[in-house]
Amino acid sequence: MKERLLEEAKHIEPELIRIRRAFHEEPEISRHEVKTAEKIRKELEAIGGFKIRTGVAGNGILADLDGGKPGKKIALRADMDALSIQEETGLPFASKNDGVMHACGHDNHMTCLLGAAMILKKYQSELPGSVRLIFQPAEELSPTGGSRAMISEGALEDVDAVFGLHVFPDCTAGKIAVKVGPQMAASDHFSIQITGASSHGAMPHQGKDALLAGAQFVTAVQNIVSRNTDPLEPCVVTIGIMKAGTRYNIVPGECYLEGTVRTYSPEVRATAKRRLREVLDGICLAMGCRGELNYEDGYCALRNDPVKTEYMHGVIRDLFGAENDLTPEKPAMTAEDFAFYLEEKPGAFAWLGTQAEDDPEVWPLHSSRYKANEAVLWRGAAFLAGLVMESGSMK
Repeated sequence: MKERLLEEAKHIEPELIRIRRAFHEEPEISRHEVKTAEKIRKELEAIGGFKIRTGVAGNGILADLDGGKPGKKIALRADMDALSIQEETGLPFASKNDGVMHACGHDNHMTCLLGAAMILKKYQSELPGSVRLIFQPAEELSPTGGSRAMISEGALEDVDAVFGLHVFPDCTAGKIAVKVGPQMAASDHFSIQITGASSHGAMPHQGKDALLAGAQFVTAVQNIVSRNTDPLEPCVVTIGIMKAGTRYNIVPGECYLEGTVRTYSPEVRATAKRRLREVLDGICLAMGCRGELNYEDGYCALRNDPVKTEYMHGVIRDLFGAENDLTPEKPAMTAEDFAFYLEEKPGAFAWLGTQAEDDPEVWPLHSSRYKANEAVLWRGAAFLAGLVMESGSMK
């Protein structure tokens, strides 16, 4: 089966490149993946055999295929949405939609999953159990995301295990990386409004300087990381927006801040959330200001199940050899709402390496110049299909 699966994946490579470029040319932002969903539906209908359900959680699609042998139900997921970025790759199939780009590789994920669908349909009679393909909208819409809505509408009903992948330019092309436990971080969002009283810049004693309070808060919250959390448990507190003032000689009476908290440990996450409030209250009390904190719990940390992770490693080794099976030295502080699937069902999420060794220009995800490596599409399709075809041996 291994040889036939790989042979079929390589055989459909030109088709995968065609599909990926069609997705890339017409990217759509979160909750607007209408044409994207239509493309997916048409491709699935052309493959045939799948029971297709559209309009799930907005523009999501579920597609089920029953195998010819008894076994488990495996779910495979791909995200659909693009980012609000103006593409600057210069590719002949660059985005036609102004200000929107598939800069996070979701066009590749959808293509790999459709490729897996082609392979699984061809070998349907040998497929153990059944497979559910999850095409999910709104992954980029943090802190809400799209996975929880898909779950609430039945995406994981009767599923025994769930798997997914993400293209990863920091990893060599052809290699696949997955680790037990946290592989990606929890991602929370917060905004703060500090209210003081404005005054003339020459007479600051007559006002309450909200900007100074905000500046003290920006520096003080780093003590949460250095003094309130275990140094062996990662925690990042970043403030990306600070707005205050209307004129150079006026003490600002208002200051607005916005930022993110990234953690792996639920305990550290709770500590950071609590301390943000306490630090804000303390500074505002000292400065005679009033502070309001709006804290949104976003994506939870992505934690791979130990048993399913080991199974995934086995599939990688079987298909591509031990030299292409990697365990990351450390997890990433970026986030993925695939984490919510893993809160409900055992499974694992892998990084599919895309960095070509002979390519001197490697741009990161979310860059306007990010270019995916199409040479790995067939590998992604074979890998996803292999996770289903070998599931008879999965514990």
